[in-house]
Amino acid sequence: MADTLDAALESLRRELFYEEMASAEQQLRADPAAWTTYVRERDAWLNPDLAGS
Repeated sequence: MADTLDAALESLRRELFYEEMASAEQQLRADPAAWTTYVRERDAWLNPDLAGS
């Protein structure tokens, strides 16, 4: 029974985490300047210039 409770709690934790992430993204997208900054920073992290410009 403890394993079932642990699994249920983990499932709830994950669900809340993704709901909060979706809400935060919606808020960020509502501010065009903030969204542009986020995308620029995200792309810099995801596509680093490894050639060392």
